[in-house]
Amino acid sequence: MSKVNALSAALLRSPLLWGGALAFCFFALIHGGVITDANVIRYLAGHWVEYVETAMFCVGLAALAIKGVDLARQRRRIGGEPLLPEIPAGGQEPAEAAALLAALPQGAAGGDYLVRRLREALDLVVRTGSADGLEDHAKYLSDLDAARAAQGYGLVRFVIWAIPIMGFLGTVIGITVAIASLSPTQLENISGVVAGLGTAFDTTATALALSMVLMFVQFAIDRTESKLLAEVDERAWTALAGRFQSLAGDEGTALAIARLGETLGRGSARLLESQEQAWKSLERTAAAGVRQLLDEAGDRMQVALSRSLDASLGRWAESLAQAHDTVAARREARWTEAAESLAAAVRGLERQQDAVAGQTALLGEVVGATRDIATLERALDANLAALAATGRFEETLATLAAAVQLLAARTTAADHRTVDLQAARRVGKAA
Repeated sequence: MSKVNALSAALLRSPLLWGGALAFCFFALIHGGVITDANVIRYLAGHWVEYVETAMFCVGLAALAIKGVDLARQRRRIGGEPLLPEIPAGGQEPAEAAALLAALPQGAAGGDYLVRRLREALDLVVRTGSADGLEDHAKYLSDLDAARAAQGYGLVRFVIWAIPIMGFLGTVIGITVAIASLSPTQLENISGVVAGLGTAFDTTATALALSMVLMFVQFAIDRTESKLLAEVDERAWTALAGRFQSLAGDEGTALAIARLGETLGRGSARLLESQEQAWKSLERTAAAGVRQLLDEAGDRMQVALSRSLDASLGRWAESLAQAHDTVAARREARWTEAAESLAAAVRGLERQQDAVAGQTALLGEVVGATRDIATLERALDANLAALAATGRFEETLATLAAAVQLLAARTTAADHRTVDLQAARRVGKAA
């Protein structure tokens, strides 16, 4: 991008570009009918030589215009704020010239006379480390800028020289055309001769006029640039004179001794700094070695701990497995005993259930007998009532005793158990 910017800046400051554009616009106005003045057309666009002269004049005028604009910009910069700070009491060390050089403007502003003068002067101090030859160098830079300023008008001088040459060429061409138009048979018609002579004189007059205009404008701009260079000399000398300490003169010895002391101090500081760096490097190396030893010891300890832990965990695993087997065997034995006890309880419950079932059947028979007794009781009551009516009580009692004996015999034959026959007793009481 820097090359593209530089090329763009060069094109924008090119006199050929601006001069060609100016000439094109001027001839476009003439051929477009905007400029209709006969004298302008006759002297500036009447012949191809005049076209060339006008175009060269536009190029020279553009070069002078660009130069004038640049000088006006530099004059405004010179009248602005100082480019360098104020000179401190006692001057500055030549070593500070690098910082001053870096603080100067860069880019397009870096091409100004004053900025370039200060940069070249400070560059001398930076390269030599001393300001002893700064005054002579400032004079050399002043002469160099004057030579550069004179070289800056090279294109304009060429144009001012070439325009009259083109005028003379037009004169030669016009006279040649006029002579060629002379003929013994056409002496009455001299219009061709007059036209040729008119071209000859018109091109010469145009060339001389345009050259005089360019010379006048160049003189004015040259005077302006000379004044600008004088102001640059003054401002540069004001900014540089007495700024840096010098070893010349009576005070130079003390200053040289002071600088020698400063140099020794800086050397001692550098030596101490190098020793400090060496100690730091040794410390880093020792720390790295100790760290490596600690890492190796830690690795070995980790391996040993891993092995011991693996062995301990193996033993604990075996012990836990044995304990688990023992607990499982005990649990199985207890569960077996509990199952056997449960089976015995179930068998007891089954026997008890059988006994309950037998008792239930017996109670059923008892209930049946009770129903028979109730029936008999009702029958006895009826018989008793009948006997009481007939008066045969003793016979009835004997019959009742026989019935009781019969009932007792049936009960004994059913389960060989004694049954408390409350009903029979109630019957006996009733009897």
